[in-house]
Amino acid sequence: MNWTSMHIAAAATAMMMASAAHAADFDWKKHEGETINLMLNNLSWTQKIKDSVPEFTAKTGIKVRFEAFAEEQYRTRLSTLMQAKSPDVDVFLTLPNREAQLFQKNGWYADLKPLLDASTSPEFDFNDFSPALRNSGVFGDKVTGIPINVEGPLFYWRKDVFQKCGIQKPNTLEQLPDVAAKIKACDNSITPWAARGLRGTVGYSLGAFIYNMGGGFTDASGKASLCEPGTVKGIQLYGDMLREYGPPGATNHTFTQVMDLLGQGRVAMTNESSNEFPTLMSHQGRSEDIGVGVLPKGGETGISKPVVLNWSLAISGYSGRSEAAWYFIQWATGKEIQAVLADKGIAPSRASVFDSEKFAAWAKENSARTEWVAALKEIASTGTSLYQTPTLTRTPEAREILSNVVQQVVLGQADAKTAACAVTEQVQALQN
Repeated sequence: MNWTSMHIAAAATAMMMASAAHAADFDWKKHEGETINLMLNNLSWTQKIKDSVPEFTAKTGIKVRFEAFAEEQYRTRLSTLMQAKSPDVDVFLTLPNREAQLFQKNGWYADLKPLLDASTSPEFDFNDFSPALRNSGVFGDKVTGIPINVEGPLFYWRKDVFQKCGIQKPNTLEQLPDVAAKIKACDNSITPWAARGLRGTVGYSLGAFIYNMGGGFTDASGKASLCEPGTVKGIQLYGDMLREYGPPGATNHTFTQVMDLLGQGRVAMTNESSNEFPTLMSHQGRSEDIGVGVLPKGGETGISKPVVLNWSLAISGYSGRSEAAWYFIQWATGKEIQAVLADKGIAPSRASVFDSEKFAAWAKENSARTEWVAALKEIASTGTSLYQTPTLTRTPEAREILSNVVQQVVLGQADAKTAACAVTEQVQALQN
């Protein structure tokens, strides 16, 4: 080894020793005896992190009150407490692309930047999160959330049903109705298709239908619109699939009902959250017969543009226990816990965990895992987080309008063009 190499090695060793010393200096017990309140949406991540909370309490001495709700109930409850400026919420889950602008404007987020700078373990490494995920909660110099995952809708299909019926996986969106019709004719005990139909939730699984058919959420001038030809085609196809080949009561379904049906073996295809993969795999037989991929591209357009996003942990702007809450967030999003959750099927937001040999080995244990990881990598590199008409602070209203348009098609009350073009003034008013 030459002098330069020795010098570099010595410097690296010194840096590692310094880092270890700083890590040892960080006092995880600083807030021992305190109690923090968590309010969370009932994601697969939520269920898995709850199992590990006793480890956090053992590490820090901080007790945790843990509340988790179904998504609509969660949003209602969180909004009520935030509007009341309640100190009863310390840590909560937030979906940046849906609500970050509004929550930031309302003062519902605490600024994590001072905590990152002054109250963070040297092992945390904020730069380990991919730039797109890391920046999803950044407003100027203010950091509002730490990403817990990467996710998006994926195309799930029953390989055994396709094989039994002699059907090939669809290569384009336009082939979906024909495939569904063949499944229906082959085995009428299987519902060919399921997807979200509940108001306020549809855009997530609909978005790629619109993009792949050549549409979007603005017109040529940049104004909000659902009336563009490709957009209308995507909405019509989505609505037709639910009306002709979906389960009864589809307009009341969100991800929980859709994935339950798939897990129980009652549905052949869906486009639903990558987050629900662990839940799906917990059903007997699904790890052997489920195929996973990205939604088929548009046949005429050749476009494949999936939706991708992340959930983040945030601290309430009204919390009186922000540093103790920050201890929980840096633990829950740290490398060690993300590695544990990755082994349970939670897609990590940290590059070091996602690209690790351990995660790669886990993925190779069966074909469903391998396909799931490959699909996540694809949506992370090609996806978009916009799946409603653009608006700075009124995203929930934009999604309600979109859902209402889709429901009219599903229920046979209007065709997509009539329903979508009728709301142009409404969606443009939200953009202002």
